[in-house]
Amino acid sequence: MFIGTKKIIFADLDGVFFKLVNHFGERGVSARTQDEIELIAGLEDILRKLVERNYVIVGITNQPDIARKKITHEFLEEKHRRLLKTYPQITEVFICAHTETDLCGCRKPKPGLLQQAGKKYEADFASSWMIGDSRSDIEAGHAMRTRTILVQTLWNSESTTPVLGYVTAVAKSAHGALSLILALEEGVSNKDDV
Repeated sequence: MFIGTKKIIFADLDGVFFKLVNHFGERGVSARTQDEIELIAGLEDILRKLVERNYVIVGITNQPDIARKKITHEFLEEKHRRLLKTYPQITEVFICAHTETDLCGCRKPKPGLLQQAGKKYEADFASSWMIGDSRSDIEAGHAMRTRTILVQTLWNSESTTPVLGYVTAVAKSAHGALSLILALEEGVSNKDDV
């Protein structure tokens, strides 16, 4: 395994930067139409401050709806274009387009996407973070020995209970998770926001 020197924030996208939606009976899923795409607002300042403190921010996302033919690559590219336009502090997005049955190495909870991004951006995994709203996000971060923050959503309370034994922190929102990283970087802690 490679050893780098840079602090990386590996961030899941759906449920962290994008709001989850209800889609024809499915609750808490990724957007599948242009009208459903909604970014979490108000993260510009906190992302800028983290970049000023030498963090590289990358998106790490499972997108099995591509393999299931529920969305297209073009739709996903447009969705991520909106993300990067709104939050240019995000350096790049790494995508796994496989389903669970494909048995790839890149689909979280396997750490393949973190390894790819970490190698490209010379990650010091021990000084890095994985932020996500699912058990697979936390497990992928844990596999690479990053610190991890579970972002609570309306849909994840029961499915993430088993990871609480090795999650570094739990936050009420993406802003809370990013604020916690910044506070720890500055040696301050504001428990009200996490």
